[in-house]
Amino acid sequence: MPQGVKVLHAITKLAVGGAQMNTLITCRESTKRGLPSAVVCGPELPSEGNLLGLADEWGVPVQVLPHLKREISPLDDFRAFLELRGAVRDSGCSILHTHSAKTRVLGRFACRGIPDVSVVQTAHGWPFYAGQPSATRRLYQLLERSVFHWAAASIVVTPKDAQKAADAGIGAIRDFSVIRSGVEFEPFKALRGKTEQARKAMGIDPEAEVVGSTMRICPQKHPRLMVEVAEAVCIRRPGVTFVVIGDGPQMTDMRDWIRERGLEGSFRMLGSRSDVHRLLPGLDVFLMTSRHEGLPRALLESLAAGVPAVATAVGGIPEMLGRGRNGILCPSGDLECLVEGVVRLLEDPGLGSRLLAQVDGDLEPFSAETMVDKLIHLYLSLLEEK
Repeated sequence: MPQGVKVLHAITKLAVGGAQMNTLITCRESTKRGLPSAVVCGPELPSEGNLLGLADEWGVPVQVLPHLKREISPLDDFRAFLELRGAVRDSGCSILHTHSAKTRVLGRFACRGIPDVSVVQTAHGWPFYAGQPSATRRLYQLLERSVFHWAAASIVVTPKDAQKAADAGIGAIRDFSVIRSGVEFEPFKALRGKTEQARKAMGIDPEAEVVGSTMRICPQKHPRLMVEVAEAVCIRRPGVTFVVIGDGPQMTDMRDWIRERGLEGSFRMLGSRSDVHRLLPGLDVFLMTSRHEGLPRALLESLAAGVPAVATAVGGIPEMLGRGRNGILCPSGDLECLVEGVVRLLEDPGLGSRLLAQVDGDLEPFSAETMVDKLIHLYLSLLEEK
């Protein structure tokens, strides 16, 4: 880790994902503005891909902590605590900004007693949610509550997460600042309407009806429900193609569910891709079946690409959907509503255009520039206090 780092970011794994992209964008832009920044992360190389190559391309220093892992393990977690404390000391940082449940807890302890180091913590969605086993949910809430106020600043990406934390006894609503996820929208906006080129890149008939999603294929995203939606939609509208961009621990399971329902010819499983902005314009509908979320970057990207969405009303998703704007909102797990929403958008292409009439204005608060501006203002205020 280079000396002279002002802001050290800690995240459990540098996987392909929204929290990770936010972290790298913040590091890159903070460094440009005179606050040298770096990342520490765990060693896991997940199936959905990682952003180590992008960090290298952007010149963001990354240090891997061998024992920083997602699963709770007292011995590994103690070793990760020592490694994180050492990284904070070696970097000479003034701020440790944590971005995952594990690093939030370890970071508060690791910086205790180190002079002039402030902890900033962001919840990109909480690790506890409705429907989770109660013992697991209570454990996560207990860990999040532990020495919560040792952090100098706490951030959520949606006001709903501040309320969710307060309801769980994790601070009060007033303890949180809302700094929304930041997306660099220009590459997505630039390719709006490039439907034929996108479908050619995906090997799909230009005249087909296409429903798709960008996702980490894991329980949080509820891929089984997506397959069930596809089955019902294909009964009503034979010939619809479903596209999944991404990978994850349930990729094999999802392929099995598709095969069990005889839907192999209706799905394109594209795996992890670095050219998502080139593929999204090929969709007629973006489908999100998540059980819980913070504020999903994939949804913001799809809207920037000009694709209306059908999604579950979890986390911060209702900030972008509903009330006749940008897409159709459904209760979590509501198969019938999701199917009906997809069919409505396929049957009436003009509906999507009407829903997206004000999308650019709706996306403004979620730009990367806005996110970075707010974070740097926060960092500078903490540095000035010292």
